[in-house]
Amino acid sequence: RDWTRKLFQAGYAGLSWPKEYGGAGLPLTYQAILLEEVAKADAPDHVGVIGLGMAGPTIMAHGTEEQKRDHLRGILSAETIFCQGFSEPGSGSDLASVRTRAELDGDEFVVNGQKVWSSYAHVADRCILLTRSEPGSVKHRGLTYLLLDMHAPGVEVRPLRQITGDPEFNEIFLTDVRVPVSDVVGEIGGGWQVAMTT
Repeated sequence: RDWTRKLFQAGYAGLSWPKEYGGAGLPLTYQAILLEEVAKADAPDHVGVIGLGMAGPTIMAHGTEEQKRDHLRGILSAETIFCQGFSEPGSGSDLASVRTRAELDGDEFVVNGQKVWSSYAHVADRCILLTRSEPGSVKHRGLTYLLLDMHAPGVEVRPLRQITGDPEFNEIFLTDVRVPVSDVVGEIGGGWQVAMTT
């Protein structure tokens, strides 16, 4: 996070992001040049690669003004690290087979389920989480896209250690996790379209 903060303070985080979201508003070629130079110097990557490449652009495209204000600058500065909660056990790459449930209870969803192969979940503050919010719905219908607080009660992360000992990938277990409706990206039940943006 310290390195990422230095990148942010120097103006190198989110070079191609719009200025209103904390970026520099430059063409993508500038980002490509920066990545080449970082690689040549063998410097670390921005710690928030999921936020930079997935969560941030999705929030820009589908998020509310409040979500943009609350998350985008934090992604660039490493105040908020995101992970991705899409894959599930036994589903392979079939994203439309999501079984993690999000049941509406007043102004909150109660979420139960499991995700797997979640990069950076062990250090993440937030998770872009795809859930099934309409009981009985199948495939790409009835899905809702949430911004899950990884520090909320009922969230458990278990590392999947590779042969090197590195826990880059993780399992996420969700037991009666309460997520406010204000953390829905896009429309309730419209999560497939949002996930396709990601």
